[in-house]
Amino acid sequence: MPTDIPLPIRLTQTVGITSSLFFGGLAAGMSFFTIPRLLESPTPLMLRQWRKMYIAGKHVAIPCAFLSSLSYFYLSYSSFSSTNPFAGGGGFGNRVGVAYATAGILSVGIIPVTFAVLMPTNHKLERKEEETRALGKSDEVVEIGIKREETAKVLVDRWGVLNLWRAGMLFTASLVGIWTSISN
Repeated sequence: MPTDIPLPIRLTQTVGITSSLFFGGLAAGMSFFTIPRLLESPTPLMLRQWRKMYIAGKHVAIPCAFLSSLSYFYLSYSSFSSTNPFAGGGGFGNRVGVAYATAGILSVGIIPVTFAVLMPTNHKLERKEEETRALGKSDEVVEIGIKREETAKVLVDRWGVLNLWRAGMLFTASLVGIWTSISN
């Protein structure tokens, strides 16, 4: 590992990798640990808890996605500079720059994936939570007359599975960032 890499580059590598790993772990934790516990709750409570988890996660996800992607994009940009000792020659054939750009795209890519893949389920769960709150009824009443594939528990479970896409993207970005950082 070269030791002549400037401190700002090392700090940016650390920030990019740490932020993508942090949110990747948070997303995986939601899917593997939080969602199964929510599914054990009565439906009205589960929906309230899911909504609070969703709102809190949203406030962490967007800054982490932007922080890690900006870090990776800065590293990519820096690697294309021929005057930068980190670059190893620069140019558009630079595999370091391409690798960091890939990590940046994967990190910020969770935002369009959220809109394309998770948003339909998010909207259904939000509507169910609002309906349940308005009814103030028990588990049985909330789920009567609903098709099996549209129950609140099925939707929360689906959300947990779909959320794994985001965790996978962030872990992949982290691995690309780590590999690129230690191999150059």
